[in-house]
Amino acid sequence: MSNDKEKICINKYDSQISIYGSFSTGPRPREMGDENNGGSSAAQPQLGLRPLKQYNVRVGHDTDNGRYGSGPSGRPSQSSSFLAWSDGRWPATAADAIAVLLSVIVAWCLLWVNVTPALMAVPGGSVASIFLLYVAGLAAGYAVDAVGGLPPLLGMMVAGIALQNFGLYTVTANWCIHLVAIMREAALSVILIKGGLEMNAAQLRRLSGAVTRLALLPCVAEAAAAAVAAHYILPNFSWEWGLMLGFVLSAVSPAVLVPNLLRLKHMGYGEKNGVNTLVIAASSLDDIVSISAFGVLSGIVFSTGNLTSKIVQGPEDVCIGTVLGLVWGFLLIFVPPAPWANVSYTARKDQRQNDGTKCIDEEQEDQSVTAKRAFLLGSGGFLAVTGSQWYGYPGAGPLACIISSFVAGTGWKWREEKQNCDRPTTVSIHEDEDDGAHDKANPVESVFECIWFGLQPVLFASIGTEVKFELLKGGDIVIAGLLVLICGLIMRLIVTSCAVWGAGLNIKEVTFINIAWLPKATVQAALAPVALDMARMMGTDEDKESASQLLTISVISILVTAPLGAFGIQWFGPKLLSHSGR
Repeated sequence: MSNDKEKICINKYDSQISIYGSFSTGPRPREMGDENNGGSSAAQPQLGLRPLKQYNVRVGHDTDNGRYGSGPSGRPSQSSSFLAWSDGRWPATAADAIAVLLSVIVAWCLLWVNVTPALMAVPGGSVASIFLLYVAGLAAGYAVDAVGGLPPLLGMMVAGIALQNFGLYTVTANWCIHLVAIMREAALSVILIKGGLEMNAAQLRRLSGAVTRLALLPCVAEAAAAAVAAHYILPNFSWEWGLMLGFVLSAVSPAVLVPNLLRLKHMGYGEKNGVNTLVIAASSLDDIVSISAFGVLSGIVFSTGNLTSKIVQGPEDVCIGTVLGLVWGFLLIFVPPAPWANVSYTARKDQRQNDGTKCIDEEQEDQSVTAKRAFLLGSGGFLAVTGSQWYGYPGAGPLACIISSFVAGTGWKWREEKQNCDRPTTVSIHEDEDDGAHDKANPVESVFECIWFGLQPVLFASIGTEVKFELLKGGDIVIAGLLVLICGLIMRLIVTSCAVWGAGLNIKEVTFINIAWLPKATVQAALAPVALDMARMMGTDEDKESASQLLTISVISILVTAPLGAFGIQWFGPKLLSHSGR
């Protein structure tokens, strides 16, 4: 039984089946019959196996499709029949929809009861506008994803544009405007932390020249081309704002890129020459370059003083952000302590056990450590982003946020690997393995994935509210934005083709990489409103105008490139990439 992935124990007296699977470290629960099969569990060899999940299935004399018990007559009881019907596809789908509807109604009633009526008026109420923006953005994102298979952020942005231009979004209260700005900065912090946690130190050490060139050269080239085009096409657009716009536009979108590439990878396309791995590995580094450059340039634009002080501002932001990120990230490796650490209250708990054996709820301890790590990492990153702006070094915060999450995540993985090496008796069983490889999800990363799910509707929808149709009359800004975008994309395509030259790829694969390198979404949605908020707080009238143009062009880039990239990857992937034959 030691090689079995699941252990089934049947209690014949109450007719229950308990299935224990996915074993990990911890004490094994005593099962019925241990005393009759070779002594007590204390005498058994302790392999440190603990069930993570327990499933109890009631077994009757006659079941309904093997799931529910029957009545005394042998026929399924009415309650069992109702339960079986409620678990069907359509009743369960209806119940899920009703749960969402009830959640919206209850949330609205809570706001209606506890908030001033003027703030809940429709239209015109600031709180009601934010609530409608969130619900409409969430619904539109789900609809776009379910119907067309497009990124949900497109639907969220369209919902924001519609609410703004139909007069349903009116936020006038100062604290509500500040709340929306805080939520945008929180979303930026979450994106930066997720990017740092997803970086793999071992993968970065193994980066080939092609990955490095693909990550750096197209990004910098597109930013430079877009900056030149914006400076000469847009009126009163300075070189500093042109470079900020260029680096905002130069970032590719992992939200569009990675899921579609992983889908092709599972289908067997692009694995022969490692095209999927090449593009995915370069995408994270590409975004980090764009975000870091944007942070440094924003520090230069919004710094006060002469030209010399503005030039020095950039290196100062880089140095401060690097030091803060390294110090905070290294501290979080050891604070809070690891789940297996011998904490004082844990030791006292062990001493109180009557049988003298270790009986620690390791799963609960893991959750406690994960919560502490996520809180410290998230609050520290958010403090770095907002505090650096308050202190006058706005470029230091985003860089510190990325570095701290990368250092902390790498340190946690390293400590866990060392702990597993020092405990040879630990048995790890994985039921879903692909080609012998199993990547364990980082629980802290999962926490920020949930936070990002909650923040993205208000982030993307609020960007749509900045697009007003009266400002687009005549189409000047739209045409100018498309020209800037096209100039940057042309340069990106040229440099991308040169960057992967000599990497052993054929013409079809190079063409696919250019298509996959088109979509823009997440980084643009996060950085553009931050630039606008900073201009409103610290900038001049010219800065506010430039920031508004930057946000409008960013929205245009998302609406144009995200659908093209998503459809291009899905359509041209099987046609241009070779199949691995798996």
